[in-house]
Amino acid sequence: MKKKMTAACPPKTPMLPRETLELAQRRELLLSGVLGIEDYHTEKVRVKTVCGIVETEGCAITLCWAGEKRLLLRGNFQTIRFENRPIGKGGRAR
Repeated sequence: MKKKMTAACPPKTPMLPRETLELAQRRELLLSGVLGIEDYHTEKVRVKTVCGIVETEGCAITLCWAGEKRLLLRGNFQTIRFENRPIGKGGRAR
């Protein structure tokens, strides 16, 4: 007679989503899950993510770093908007 061995399940840990937005003192914005930049000006930036479009407005916005599906923007942010348009395969909005 064989005994069935079951592996102990590890406790569930909360998972951070792959797409996050972090804002520090309204001066630094870190986005992850980035697919591309749709529009870039020093007053307005539109970024395409897996979950939709993030649009920021302010003054003196600069792109400091980009890589590994993340980017860092610096400036004086006044508004941040999110358009929930999930991006499907092929880069098109669903």
